[in-house]
Amino acid sequence: MHALEIDQVTVRFRDGEGWTYALRDVSLNLALGEFLAVTGPSGSGKSTLLAVAGLLLTPTAGTVRLGGQDVTGDKANTRTDLRRSDIGFVFQQPHLLGSLTALEQLQMAARLDGDRSKATTEHAKELLNEVGLGSVMHKRPSALSGGQRQRVGIARALMGDPKLLLVDEPTSALDHERGVAIIDLLRNLTTERSLGTLVVTHDLGTLSPDDEVVRLVDGKLAVEQLTH
Repeated sequence: MHALEIDQVTVRFRDGEGWTYALRDVSLNLALGEFLAVTGPSGSGKSTLLAVAGLLLTPTAGTVRLGGQDVTGDKANTRTDLRRSDIGFVFQQPHLLGSLTALEQLQMAARLDGDRSKATTEHAKELLNEVGLGSVMHKRPSALSGGQRQRVGIARALMGDPKLLLVDEPTSALDHERGVAIIDLLRNLTTERSLGTLVVTHDLGTLSPDDEVVRLVDGKLAVEQLTH
């Protein structure tokens, strides 16, 4: 089954008397258990692609499916519910609350989604152990490294047990070694949790030659061949 299907999606915006195209007839399938990296120059449409995949933006034309279900024309409240239940977001900066420990960051995310059960704490602990933060789960962001803070963000994105994980430039603030470790973690989680993971990145050096990579240029998609 596919976690995400984007079929001939176009996104355009009014620009004076004409139109500016952010995406042009983009088609992309992401299966459960598949890790896909999207690269491309600034302004190529990467952020727009993530917004469409995350149901934050309705395309001008084309179809978006989650788990085989057409969600393109769903109402705003339905799209919000789907984002909470089916999609996890990992941001370029994890935006952690300075007063909360790593464990409390995950608990807060669950409460915001309406989950106040005791099982939430156990689930959060399991996730923090899974991303390698079991020994620092009671520390606040100021006591964590940049890579550890990004791992908290990844664990937080998994709190709702999504099937689709959307990741925006997760290594941009990290050195090469920590960046490679974060990509390795995302790749492993994709396999172990049977996720569909879409990672937008400018840093091809953190990827493996075996990773599937596509490139966006002027809103159009092409396969990227890694040479490293």
